Amino acid sequence: MNHSIIKNKNIKLFFRFLIFILILVGMHLIISEEKNGTISGLNPVFPAIDMGMIVFENRIDWTYANLVSYNYSSGNFHPFEGEQVTRYRPDIDGDVVVWQEKQDLIWQIFMSNLSTGKIQPISLSLFRKTTPRVSGNYVVFVDERNGNEDIVLVNFSSGEEKMICQDPDVQWQPDIDGEWVVWEDWRDGALSRGDIFAYHIPTSTELQITNSSWADWFPSISGSWVVWQAQKYGNFDIYAYNLISGEEISVTHHPARQWLPRMSGDLIVWVDERNKNWDIYGYNLTEQKEYQISTNLDNDAWPDISDKMIVYVTYEKKGDPHLQIRSFPVSS
Repeated sequence: MNHSIIKNKNIKLFFRFLIFILILVGMHLIISEEKNGTISGLNPVFPAIDMGMIVFENRIDWTYANLVSYNYSSGNFHPFEGEQVTRYRPDIDGDVVVWQEKQDLIWQIFMSNLSTGKIQPISLSLFRKTTPRVSGNYVVFVDERNGNEDIVLVNFSSGEEKMICQDPDVQWQPDIDGEWVVWEDWRDGALSRGDIFAYHIPTSTELQITNSSWADWFPSISGSWVVWQAQKYGNFDIYAYNLISGEEISVTHHPARQWLPRMSGDLIVWVDERNKNWDIYGYNLTEQKEYQISTNLDNDAWPDISDKMIVYVTYEKKGDPHLQIRSFPVSS
């Protein structure tokens, strides 16, 4: 095999591995510190919100995690059925929740209707499938049947399944809203360090959003707007792009790291390190105005947003992790 190909592959794997080491090791240190105190019954990770319904991983330990839904209006928590299960990365749209679940040591994609409580598989095979996102009747996820990560779209009402991207190397971290799917793409090899691509479902058309030599990672989409974190200036900043007009906006440009953006409508939220800890910040695209969402000295992570409601996890230095729910600030 060509040694340059092997070298590029190793560089690509290094950058992919590095981001997860930074996130997971950081989270482990925070959680380990907090476990010196009293441990509550919930250990929330990866909350997802749609209107007043929230679903999140409840990390029982480093092996098992079940899902819990939370109704903001009633204040009721509801654990999903099952014991000693491993369910990660939930997403929610209306009454539909999707997630990845380990079955016979292989990650598969499942769904549940919160109204009925019925759990059923969306896609089962001998190959790993991860990080599902849901919008309307569509679920998008990462599929490894070809030996690397590709993007698959499923209409769970009709049962139709379509691989919308199977280019070489890695495509992952998908998101979906309405007619559009976005993901992080490494088809140009390790030196590209990841670009952002989009797919228009009605026309089966692919669109390349970024084509840079720096890292463009973790896209999120709402309507015609896409946001992601870009390492253009050495640290990660937040950028936004309009799929219709082609307009690109630099949302943040700060020496500290801004990362893991999520958006709803014209509102964006992310994790921000400018205050030497992890805070949640937001940006209103219409107002072109930035807001600080959380102001405590603890670490806040995993934000999500629906309409003007924000959910994230606070990791207290002398307490247990817990969900925080905030309304996006209103301009004075």
